[in-house]
Amino acid sequence: MKTLWFVPLLFLVACADGGTDTRPTGEVTVNATYHQLSFRTLRGFGAFPVSASVAFSERRQLNLFDNGTYSVTSGSSTSSTDSYALLEDGTLSIFVTGFSSEPSVVFRGGYDRVGTSGNFFFTDRVSTTNGPSVGLYLGTEKVAGQVELEGGWHVVSLHTIFGQTILDTENVGRAAHGAVSIAAGLPGAARTISGTGFQGTNGLTFGGSIQNVLDGNDTGDGTCNLTVDYTLQGQSADSRVMLCAASDEVVFGLDSDETDGEAGLLLMVRKFDAPASPVNTASALGTFLVGGHTLFVNPSNSGSDTFVGVVTLGTAGAFRLDATSASGQDFSYSGTYTLSPDGGMSIAIAGTNETWFAAIDKNYNTLVILDDFEEIRPNNSPELNLVFGVRRQDN
Repeated sequence: MKTLWFVPLLFLVACADGGTDTRPTGEVTVNATYHQLSFRTLRGFGAFPVSASVAFSERRQLNLFDNGTYSVTSGSSTSSTDSYALLEDGTLSIFVTGFSSEPSVVFRGGYDRVGTSGNFFFTDRVSTTNGPSVGLYLGTEKVAGQVELEGGWHVVSLHTIFGQTILDTENVGRAAHGAVSIAAGLPGAARTISGTGFQGTNGLTFGGSIQNVLDGNDTGDGTCNLTVDYTLQGQSADSRVMLCAASDEVVFGLDSDETDGEAGLLLMVRKFDAPASPVNTASALGTFLVGGHTLFVNPSNSGSDTFVGVVTLGTAGAFRLDATSASGQDFSYSGTYTLSPDGGMSIAIAGTNETWFAAIDKNYNTLVILDDFEEIRPNNSPELNLVFGVRRQDN
């Protein structure tokens, strides 16, 4: 079993991000604690139907220290420290010291250095015989107080599906996007979620609730209870209970229960107050450090991948994604994007006739992208992708 920086806490057959086993050198340090959510899956899912044993989900606390070290806390247990490196532009590297037959490796990702959100991601992109999973880690800084959730939000999600017997791509992976409204309420009260969207080409109704978890002094750290109901027309609601962390502009959700038929990630980004204060197209321009999780949804050849790279939003609506997969393969997508006044984004990919959905936060520093288009490929390997990014500090 590959030993990770938090193996004593996880007890999983896990793996680490690759590319190098050189200890990284940082340029800046931070000192804070963070919500950390992760979702990893095997590179190959094996025979259909997909087994729940292909997925690994965790919620932990990441501790970054101003001496360039970090630890991970789960409940009352905290791991030993290891090294991290944060560059001026926001590039984040997490060093994982190997032992025995397992090599030392580095998780690559990004940290919001432009704003003050403390949003971050990193990627696990190496699979070995003893550690065959790859995946995406997301999080945000813990801040004492209450997160006011009332209002309109963009929502995207990507789930791996388990135990279904009908041969269909949606019984391997499902991607959904749309818009929801969170109702007003008292501090710590459950807030109703309602809205509409799409799961692939099918219309979808969202429901459910979200609740700030507060102590006896009405103080929290962004932890929330989240339930999202997915209802396709003519079908009963699929209720998904998630571990959740919220900041003012982004909600991070992890569906971690692999025993109920599905598991995956959900992200919500607060809408701009259009038409009163619509998105500023010029402010959205720039480069974002991104990480993504891929599901290959052909039931006869299913599996997953994880990548790290950059997204550029250029002038005249130019879009480009340049990334490197878990196998070390470089790839690119280009096309055009159109921004809606509320911060939603439609991305038309050149050459493949795909249309992706995206959203940018009100500070213009966080970007989420969902590829829910099941394209037809010569290798018969349609894929779905969830991408999370933070603006690169280029000044």
